[in-house]
Amino acid sequence: MIKNKSFTSDPTLWLSYASFLMSTLSPPSPTRARALLQCATQSVPSNLHRHLTSKFGALEFKSPNGDAERGRTIFEGLISAWPKKGDLWDMYVELERAHGEKENVRKLFERMVKLGMKKRRAMLIFRRWLDFEEDVGNSKGAERVKALESEWKEKKEGAEEA
Repeated sequence: MIKNKSFTSDPTLWLSYASFLMSTLSPPSPTRARALLQCATQSVPSNLHRHLTSKFGALEFKSPNGDAERGRTIFEGLISAWPKKGDLWDMYVELERAHGEKENVRKLFERMVKLGMKKRRAMLIFRRWLDFEEDVGNSKGAERVKALESEWKEKKEGAEEA
């Protein structure tokens, strides 16, 4: 199917094949699945590259034969290229959270807060971060999030007055 030109511009084909190579094929072939990303980005229209690459990164996290560190590298490249895209940040945080790396999740939330963003987005991030700290059972972390939120609000109000 990959050789057939009528299918190659469809990102779901590439994702399905990579998922098959990572999970279903016996024995699994993660190296072949990783090599697909380059072929896929050459075949898929450029406006779908971000979506496709993020899905390949998520596959690295979710697949039993995937490498979470490779997934982190993919997502770091994506957020360095598109730092204002909240959907990438959200996906990255959720994958780290599901993977169980609490410190990485905290660091991601801290990086997200330092970005320039609108009030609505910031409140959403602070609320999600606070929920994460409460789920983990870290009251000290929850207090820190509340302090950072109030600090952010004061800074934002000070900038609006000036």
